[in-house]
Amino acid sequence: MPQAARWAGTPFIKGKSESTRMMLLTFSLVGLQFTWGTEMTYCTPYLLQLGLTKSKTSLVWIAGPLSGLIIQPLIGVIADRSRSKWGRRRPFMVFGSFVVAFCLIVLGWTAEIVGLFVTDPDKAKNVTIALAVSSIYAVDFSINVVQACCRSLIVDSLPIPLQQAGSAWAGRMCAIGQLISYMIGSINTVSIFGSLFGDTQFKQMTVIAAISLIAAVAVTSYSVKERVLISARDSEGSAGAIQVISQLYQTTMELPPRIQAICWAQFWAWIGWFPFLFYSTTWVGETYFRYEVPKDEITKSTDMLGEVGRLCPTPILRTVPGQQTLSIHPRPPPGMAAVLKAFTTIRPDLQTAWFISQIMFAVTMIFAPLAHSRAFATTLVAVCGIPWAISAWAPFAFMGVEINKLTMNGASAPGIAASSTRAGVTMITSASLRANAADTELEVLRLNHRDTDSDTDEEDPSSLHSNIPSTGELTGIYLGVLNVYTTLPQFVGTFISWIVFTILEPSATETPKDGDASDAQWMNLDKDKPNAISICLFIGALSALVAAEATRRLRYVS
Repeated sequence: MPQAARWAGTPFIKGKSESTRMMLLTFSLVGLQFTWGTEMTYCTPYLLQLGLTKSKTSLVWIAGPLSGLIIQPLIGVIADRSRSKWGRRRPFMVFGSFVVAFCLIVLGWTAEIVGLFVTDPDKAKNVTIALAVSSIYAVDFSINVVQACCRSLIVDSLPIPLQQAGSAWAGRMCAIGQLISYMIGSINTVSIFGSLFGDTQFKQMTVIAAISLIAAVAVTSYSVKERVLISARDSEGSAGAIQVISQLYQTTMELPPRIQAICWAQFWAWIGWFPFLFYSTTWVGETYFRYEVPKDEITKSTDMLGEVGRLCPTPILRTVPGQQTLSIHPRPPPGMAAVLKAFTTIRPDLQTAWFISQIMFAVTMIFAPLAHSRAFATTLVAVCGIPWAISAWAPFAFMGVEINKLTMNGASAPGIAASSTRAGVTMITSASLRANAADTELEVLRLNHRDTDSDTDEEDPSSLHSNIPSTGELTGIYLGVLNVYTTLPQFVGTFISWIVFTILEPSATETPKDGDASDAQWMNLDKDKPNAISICLFIGALSALVAAEATRRLRYVS
């Protein structure tokens, strides 16, 4: 009979309380999101400042979906079969974070690096652009390695009752990372640090992002202990690249109905999110300098890129819906108690919350072309922080539950259930689960998180000879498939942006007008022409409406 995967050890997370363990498990996402936030905030205006047109810059951002399409599924399958004594995910997380840090430093100092080898100004400009674009590609490819393993580690480490809470904590940590990115980016770091980390805001942000990513990944890697894979299912641990790609393709083509429905909702949602994430900062900056700042004041700026980055709104601090919430006031005022009690009885489930968030995002971005002031543009972007907080974790929560349900349904055969109820699980458990030990062992989904060195074939022969994968064995590949449906729409978004920018701003930044070579030349400040970015945001809003309908139908898929 085909042999199931065999494991050594049990998952373990340091910490004395469930909240502490959840925080440590997902802490790597703080540094990860800080890095993404820095890239999305500064790299578009940075490339425009170097001399690229908006249409060409939009094509550069194919790096994101391309890296996600290739790297995340591939690294998911490879990590699934890794037999490292340190675990399947953490080695890739640590190595990838150092690669990201190196590429960020190169990105910040492209002009200086090129200046060491090229002296001709025109040639140096072209080489600088090429090196900057290459660095962005390298950052995106390597950070996807880290992201894929961070997400898989959460699913690997948590039982079904805590999958939503784990994804909620992941969303919370992403929100914190993004919040910190905006907060640091909104201050003049050069005036604080001087030239310690570079002489411009962008250079200093790349250094801070590099340090934060390495530190955050180190915290999670130190705090989490993974099971060690002894032998892969059906002895496929030595599968080559062709087999890996074949497995990924086959999995994508034969998705269970609910997982496929989740993926399609994610597909349409990300056509809308793509222009928002990559162009919203530039849009706010252009809106401000186009309508509210006199031209003579603009030409005085010596670090326009830093000023645009500091204009980006600081998102409101929010908690992410889930099984656990943070409470600022343990006891609300008496007048609010009845309102809060009524709210808890009607609060939406996960599917409804995701649906509402997509409607909210669509309605907000429909107004983007009407923004003629920094205050209005800032308000629109800040409001989108609420639907983004839900969209950043809802699909992963759904996927975590569905992945584990597949294992639970398959593990219901005689012998498998018996072996799993005996299995000792070193795992986070909520207070409600601990209240009943017998029910706990059933509710943790028969995770098969057991040490195969201690549980032998003699106890239950069928437990090691089932064709059913243990929990987490296919985590990487299923999350990789979800990432395919997250990255493919980014190609669509890139194509849409390229068309819009080519039509509305075909020659922006190529030739200075009236001999004006100011630092702000890369922005479109013509009040008589439509803002191309706002049109991209509007198109994204229409896609979000399609995503909302796909999410609504998810309830009827079994």
